[in-house]
Amino acid sequence: MPTYQEKVGAEFTTLKSIVRFDELIARSIRLKGGMGYLVCVSELHTDDDDTIKNLAQWRMEATTFHNKFNVTLDGTKRWLRKLLLDVPDRILFLVLNRYGHAVGHMGLAHALNEECLMELDNVIRGVSVGDPGIMSVATQALLDWADKTIAPKGFHLRTLEDNIHAIRFYEKLGFQTYGKQPLRRIESNGEINHVPLTEDDKNDPDKYFVCMKYDADKAT
Repeated sequence: MPTYQEKVGAEFTTLKSIVRFDELIARSIRLKGGMGYLVCVSELHTDDDDTIKNLAQWRMEATTFHNKFNVTLDGTKRWLRKLLLDVPDRILFLVLNRYGHAVGHMGLAHALNEECLMELDNVIRGVSVGDPGIMSVATQALLDWADKTIAPKGFHLRTLEDNIHAIRFYEKLGFQTYGKQPLRRIESNGEINHVPLTEDDKNDPDKYFVCMKYDADKAT
């Protein structure tokens, strides 16, 4: 029987290798109530100008990320290759509504570990109007898909403490807070990053991550 790590490698690699639209739809995750689909961002999208434009625009407009930098189309293409498709334990899905229009994305990261845990990652609602509730339904569908196909021992996530909307969103899905991670703001060359405090940094943190975990048995 394949191990958890083997399942992650096989499933993520297969989905990210897709180069045909019909296969992409065939391997999509259907959302309940006919609300839409989750489709994997794959090799098919590396020269898809519309997808690249959406990814760049949504990141540019996001106000709750812990890192901020100058977003460009070329930079987004490099990110898609080097920090997504070429990373074996990271995967991203576009959230499509029932008309097939992309309204956001979400993914899983840091999935290859001895604890057999997955991190819910990169959840962005790119189109703010229409399709009420689609991000909640899509997130639950992603967790259910991963649980069924790969069977991790759990899910976790990190979100900034001042992002109250996100915290409440995840709590409604069944995530529970289990800790906080102190962060230091570092600004360089026009970029802002919030990184975990080092052991010798005794000053008050600039921000905190709220760390949350998902218990499927207690989720409603």
